[in-house]
Parts: sequence; C-alpha cells; structure tokens
Amino acid sequence: MTSSFGWLALDPEQRRRMMEAVDQFRDETTIDDLGFGGIRDAFSDTLFPGTSTLHTRLRYVLFVPWLLQEASHRDTVVRMQSTFREYEYQLIDALKRGREAEGVFGRDAGRALRRLPSEVYWGMLARWGVFEPGFTARSYFEREQLRREELRAAPSADDPDVHVHLTPTGLDPRLPDPPGKLLKNATFSLRPEDAQYLREAITRTTAGTLLAHLAAHRPENWTDASTAPAGVGDPAIRQGLSPELDVLVDRADRFALTAEGANLLYNLLLAEATGKHHHQGTTLTEVYRDRMDAWFEEAQSVEPLHAQDREAIWLMVTARGRRVSRTTRDFIGTWADAVATAPSAADLFGSADLRQRVVDREREKKGTRARLAPGNQRALDAWTGASGTGRFDYRWRNVRRHLQDLYDAEGGA
Repeated sequence: MTSSFGWLALDPEQRRRMMEAVDQFRDETTIDDLGFGGIRDAFSDTLFPGTSTLHTRLRYVLFVPWLLQEASHRDTVVRMQSTFREYEYQLIDALKRGREAEGVFGRDAGRALRRLPSEVYWGMLARWGVFEPGFTARSYFEREQLRREELRAAPSADDPDVHVHLTPTGLDPRLPDPPGKLLKNATFSLRPEDAQYLREAITRTTAGTLLAHLAAHRPENWTDASTAPAGVGDPAIRQGLSPELDVLVDRADRFALTAEGANLLYNLLLAEATGKHHHQGTTLTEVYRDRMDAWFEEAQSVEPLHAQDREAIWLMVTARGRRVSRTTRDFIGTWADAVATAPSAADLFGSADLRQRVVDREREKKGTRARLAPGNQRALDAWTGASGTGRFDYRWRNVRRHLQDLYDAEGGA
C-alpha cells in the first residue's frame, strides 16, 4: 500500500510550511529521523527570518508584488485574481527569454506548475514587511477596487495641495516601480533601486539577525559566488559580528556538528543491520566508521555543547513558538555529554547504551515506520545508504544565493 498524507490549507502561510516540509524529504540536510528538525528550524528562523528551503532567487520578492499591482488594473476582483495567476505563468516564459537558467519556478513544468512563486514566497514577503500582517491577494484587490471608488467619489479640486485620503493597499509604499515590459523579458538581476529597497527592508524588519548583518556587511573575501562562505560558522561570516550574534552563530554551528554525529551513528546501525555495500565495493559499515573517525576528530577540536548551551537552545526554540519535549532534551543532553567525555570514536560509537538510545529515539519519533524496529524488514531494506547524514546548514545554500544576488547588484551600481 502506498502511504500518503493530507492537510487543510487554511491560509497561505500554513500551506507554505507544509510544502516546505514535503520538500525537505529530498534534502539530506533536512531529513529528520531522530527528531532534531524543530531545533534546526528554530535556529534557521532566528538566523535568517522569513527564509525557506523552497526559495530560489531574491527577485521573486519583487516579482510577486509587481504582478499583483499589474493584475489590479482589471475591473473586478475575480478578474484580478485570475489575471494574477496568469501573470505568474507568463513570468516563467519571460525569465526564459531573459536567459535565466537557475532558480526559475516552473522552468520545466510550465503551466503544469502547481506551486506558484506567490505561494512559496508569501511568508518571506510578510516577514520582510513587503505586505502588511494578514495580507492576502484578494484583500489587496478588494482594496484597490475600494480606492477607485474613493477616487470617483472625491470632489474635484484645482488646488494641488488638496489630497484625497485613500485606503492603504497593504503593499509597502516604498516598493520600487517595476521595470518596463516585465512579462516580455525578465531576469533575476537586481537594479540598484531594487537592491537598496531589499537591503533596507531586511535590515529594518530583521534587525539583530545574521541575515540583517550580512545584508548590510558583505564579508571582505566574498567577491563572487565561487568565494562565498561554505557555512554560517565560516570565519569570514563571524568576523565583525556583535558578541550576542557571534555566540548564537557559534552555538548553531556546534549544535549542527553534534547532531551530525548522532545521525552518523544511526546510519552506522542501519549499515550494520543491512550489510549493504558502497558502490566502490567497501561495506557501508566501513564507510561510516571512517566518517565517524573524521567527525570525532573535528568534534574534539571545538567547545562541547555544554548544559548552558542547551538551556539557551531550549529558550530560543520556545521563543520561536516551538516546543522541545523532555525526551528530546534528554536525548540531546545524553549524546552531547557523551561526545564531550568519550576517549575515542570507537568508544563513542561502540557504546551499547548510546546505540540503544538511538534505536529507541527513532522508534519514539517514527513509530511503526522505524527502520530499526524489530520485524520491520521492509523499511530496513528501503534504506538507500544514507538518511539525514548532511550537516545542518540552516538554509544557508538558499540564503547565500539571495545575498549573492544582492551583492551582485551593489557591485554593478
């Protein structure tokens, strides 16, 4: 039987989160067999507010409101809505004509595309203040229609100092004007005014975050995409951070390293249980033991994830509106303390107690779907050789692309 799941799409933000969760199953850094995902996402939201693993290019933050404005020229709300959807499809072809290859929503699917950019970027637009809270496309079109009625009802006046007070549209009035012939030929390249607006929006609405810092301070050695830092813990990023932000980044980096070790142990147990081989002929058990040796050496070179670090993490997660269960706290605490005190990788990954804790943890999070559950041979056989082995990057790959778009515009200004 093929498994499936469903949900009620109550609003665009809930749907965005649900679709992001679906896409995470395709990313080795987001697969969550041991239940670290809530903490990972809390770090991501704290470091890079409004971002998502679904986001591709920064200029969609402007494309969406520009298309809303263009569609609002229709005579009824219903026609505005249908035109807006049509324009999103037309944008695909416009970007193709602009010779864009990377990050185009629907480049291959075309009109079969189900998740349009507005749906994917809605949360970012709201978080960065491009839309007012509670904004919907329909509410914008209704307000545009109301504004027309207010203009028609306003008394005519020859005095240029007489202003008609109109209902706000819900869009940020500072939004730059769209380029001419947007739907004829479009690119992801930001104009100087686009970059200035986005930089100001980010720094205004996400002040104190790593995203705001990087939007305003380009690392000196980040000259182009080839020299972009590999992760949030890169020294080039941490240089110049405030003490509070540096502590947060350091803690996020150490949590990612700590969690990676637990996921490596989980995959070692799967390798041992299946006896599968690597494509180069060695067993996957050997592969994971080698990876664990390298990981352990790195883990011993940094400060452990102390109890006070963990308490700060629980507070951060709670502040983001998420919950950390007691079993999650206990599992992470036991694992982190073991990493800090283990004399060798063999002692750590060979510990019968830690191995059983990983088995129990998977069963707690996945129930009957747990690969290591007794009698669940089908799930075990379906293991492809790696599950959640990538180190958490906190959406850095997406954010790095956004920042590169921003920096490229500044460089050409």
